[in-house]
Amino acid sequence: MFRFHWLHRASVLAIIAGSIATLSPISVSNASESEQTDAEKTSRLAADVKELLRSRCSQCHGNDQQIADLNVLSLESLLADDQVVPGDASNSRLYEILIEEDEDTRMPKGAPPLSEKELALVRHWIEADAPAFPADIEQPVEEDRDDSLNGLVGVDYVLKQILAHQRTLPVEKRVRMRYFSCNHLIAGGATREQIDLQRKALAKAANHLSYQPRIAPLTIVDGETATVFAYDLRDLGWHIQPYRNAAKSANRAEYNLFDLVLLEYPYSIAYEASETYDRLAMEYMHPAGMVRPIPYVRVDWFCSAALQPALYNDLMRLPLHLNDLEKQIGVDSQANVRDGIAQRGAVAVSGVSHNNRAMERHPSNHGSYWKSIDYASSKGRDNLFADPINLHGAGGEMIFSLPNGLQAYYLATGDGLRLDSAPTTIVTDKFSEDKNVRNGLSCIRCHDRGMKPFRDDVRASVIDLPGSYGFDKRKVAELYPTKETMDELIEEDRIRFLTAMKKVNGDDSDNETLAPVSRRFLDAPIAYHTAVGELGLQSENSFEGMFRSPQFAGAGLVPLSNNGVIRRDMWEDYFPSIVEFLGLGVPVIPVDAVTRPDFRVDGSNISVALSTSHTNNLYSPGDDLVIFAKNEGQTTVYVEMIGTGVGGEKVVLVPAGKTLAPGETLRFPETGSLKVQSTLGNERITLFASLDEFEGGQVLSAKNMADRFVHPFYKLNVHGAVAQLDHKANRIEKQTLTIETR
Repeated sequence: MFRFHWLHRASVLAIIAGSIATLSPISVSNASESEQTDAEKTSRLAADVKELLRSRCSQCHGNDQQIADLNVLSLESLLADDQVVPGDASNSRLYEILIEEDEDTRMPKGAPPLSEKELALVRHWIEADAPAFPADIEQPVEEDRDDSLNGLVGVDYVLKQILAHQRTLPVEKRVRMRYFSCNHLIAGGATREQIDLQRKALAKAANHLSYQPRIAPLTIVDGETATVFAYDLRDLGWHIQPYRNAAKSANRAEYNLFDLVLLEYPYSIAYEASETYDRLAMEYMHPAGMVRPIPYVRVDWFCSAALQPALYNDLMRLPLHLNDLEKQIGVDSQANVRDGIAQRGAVAVSGVSHNNRAMERHPSNHGSYWKSIDYASSKGRDNLFADPINLHGAGGEMIFSLPNGLQAYYLATGDGLRLDSAPTTIVTDKFSEDKNVRNGLSCIRCHDRGMKPFRDDVRASVIDLPGSYGFDKRKVAELYPTKETMDELIEEDRIRFLTAMKKVNGDDSDNETLAPVSRRFLDAPIAYHTAVGELGLQSENSFEGMFRSPQFAGAGLVPLSNNGVIRRDMWEDYFPSIVEFLGLGVPVIPVDAVTRPDFRVDGSNISVALSTSHTNNLYSPGDDLVIFAKNEGQTTVYVEMIGTGVGGEKVVLVPAGKTLAPGETLRFPETGSLKVQSTLGNERITLFASLDEFEGGQVLSAKNMADRFVHPFYKLNVHGAVAQLDHKANRIEKQTLTIETR
């Protein structure tokens, strides 16, 4: 921990102390399991290729525009003129033009080429005799659509479905419901397979974030369309209110675990002119006391963001140190190794790790606890075969059984400190574009069928060795069980997991659902049709001109006007500005999101430079630290500044209401300096700035959770039959500076 030790949290500059139908099982046909699996795989393959061609080619060769009389969403069109020759990719003109090396000839024209994985997918589909594309789902008929939402697709539908569902519930249950939707996919075009995949991925993600003893039932709100879903917070344990106001330790904050999700959500729009929205605000959102007035969350975003730090760590209340996690789940790993309770296996080569790796199983409160011991190399001290008893790895992955039968995950350094992601020099994630293993999502996608079988290389190598080799072979025999014993333990854990997953899915299908949904959201580039669908716009209308406007072209969005693509992070940065530009409603900006360290207001006159007394922001223990914020603009600004420690603890450094005149520099502390403490790692300084005065935030603290700093933005006030939002954050800028202690 750094620098803030000498100040008291209660001081004016308080610093960190001490530093409608419930989802039922899906019917299974009488076909054999292998036949059903083959049929599912074929259907999934065709749906995946259709979605790929939709995202990369349909703007010029789709339903709305068919340059060269080609519609890539129609198999009939693709079969004409040998565009696709079933079973023969090499003679298919479509495939040839996708792999063409000449940029002037290759398609998609003027856009990045398809990746190797995407090309392999197209080739696989053609070689599989080009199975027919599944039909797209028709957009549900929206009767009596709200006049203010006439230009939008699906928005009034989703809001009305939620409102109707609320009215079927007992009053006391209404405020406990939280809603999810994937309806936006229909606006851009989606098959039944894609929508069903979203539903199953949501069920899997939500139940992986629960400590409740039973699998939580997912409610399908909109019948056969099945694009709007609901959970009762209590079924997942998300109703818990863990936070207290750090400034007033006796006061418990009213926010629950799901409010953390709402604080991070970047795609919410408040439709203040909508009568449907007003009714939903009065009957549901206002009584529910949400931290932000967000009626529903997108399924694809939730399945991707909630399963990664910081949300995953906090929703699962994962402590900062491995020792505390083991206490939490009833495990003493050191004692178990000493007493012969732990069961260990090791491999010289692993599918995840680059080097030799050991896996160790312990009994836990709700089943089992596995910990891997991973190494930076396989030689010298890192060669675990030299001493298979006393292991000193560089880090590891922990897997422990949840009460509902699923699994939770934890990454740690060799010293036991929690990690958000593991070094790619040690382990990699084959599902991730950047190969980073991120706690939660990477582990869940990899362990889609529970624990993975492996064959121990130690026992067979060591047990029959003659003589002494510097370690106790009897202890090795005790610690490393026979293959039969280890296989039984792994199978026991797999059966527990698969039994729970059967309840989640409603069937025995072994198709992975989370990986394709999260990969599409996180890694697939945003094309024009995707952007239009996510905004809820009528796809037949042309909005290319908007992306050519100076406001957005200068921001790098112009590819969307010419069959190009952009990345998800850029799209999220400019989503609020696009919503305002089109007059769709009020974007609920996640200014207090811990995953959004910076936010810039388009066209703003705010210019505040944040810096420290070291130009590179690198410090060593004992160094003196001073923080500066200089107003380089021409207008007086209001500022607020907070600090965040290595463990996520937050403190207000400069309360809201402080003004900076043009050219004025704020110095913290006002005199002297902060002494850098011995705790190593990254800490952050965050500055909020606005041309208008704004109400300050409050620090919320809870055990085994990072602090949150929450402003009273977007307060929902109901006046008669009208709901209004107060304290909008669309003119507040946020910037974060990282300070590293080495």
